[in-house]
Amino acid sequence: MSWLFLLLASLAWVLFDICRKHLVETHHPLLVGAVFSVVTLPIYLLYWLISGAVLPVAQAYYGLASISGVLAAIGAVSFIAALGRGRFSVLLPVLSLTPLVAALINVLFFSVILPWLAYVVIAICVFATFRLLGDGFKVSEPGSGFMLLATFSWGACICVDQYVLQFSHVSFHALWVNVIMVCVLLIALLFNRSAITFSKMHNRFWLLGLIGFSAAVLLQFNALRYLDASTVEAVKRAIGIISAMVIGRVFLHEQLERHHYLYGVVIIFSVLAFSQIN
Repeated sequence: MSWLFLLLASLAWVLFDICRKHLVETHHPLLVGAVFSVVTLPIYLLYWLISGAVLPVAQAYYGLASISGVLAAIGAVSFIAALGRGRFSVLLPVLSLTPLVAALINVLFFSVILPWLAYVVIAICVFATFRLLGDGFKVSEPGSGFMLLATFSWGACICVDQYVLQFSHVSFHALWVNVIMVCVLLIALLFNRSAITFSKMHNRFWLLGLIGFSAAVLLQFNALRYLDASTVEAVKRAIGIISAMVIGRVFLHEQLERHHYLYGVVIIFSVLAFSQIN
């Protein structure tokens, strides 16, 4: 059942990513992130009430879960900003670095040590990702900086999520993290009011994005109750890379060179191998 949760969560993230790619063409990244966070609050609140409306007892939970919310907000805005600058099929594979970030954070803060072969596979994945973005370790793809920031934010966020879920039900954690995200993004909009402009275009992408986002978060939190954070990230990114390259080429008409496909395949096999080793 845990792997089914992970598969469905990965597909839901792909749907959400496509919607954000279209929305950022006519809306500011801050606004897109804030809207999705606000409109999903009632969904998470209802889920929490149906689940019994139980509050976490451990006081340490709230501080750590709030950190997760801040990281999630930073990652969401950075990711959307990246999509508005570069190619979907090239930038999305950068998120494959999140297993590396998650693995390192688990080692440094949560004393979770992976087999040495897992770190070798992660290193291969990192090398292939940088080759995908430019020449060697010289990053040239527009939006790469924002995507790397999103990668580090989300890699850290998922480790915190896994740790605090032992103190809270999935329903409340999803609600709490989303409340923190809303607060962070609304404060950011207060300092950048020029970002608050709505367009009548792409209404269907708001609806589809809402469905994808709420489903992805809830399914991922359930998967994290049984699987390691690094494993969740590895499998999720493998599915995301395949989807991004197909969608980018077929539907968004993005032009890719041979080396883009080559290193995309290397990343896919790396993250899948990582999930098996771990």
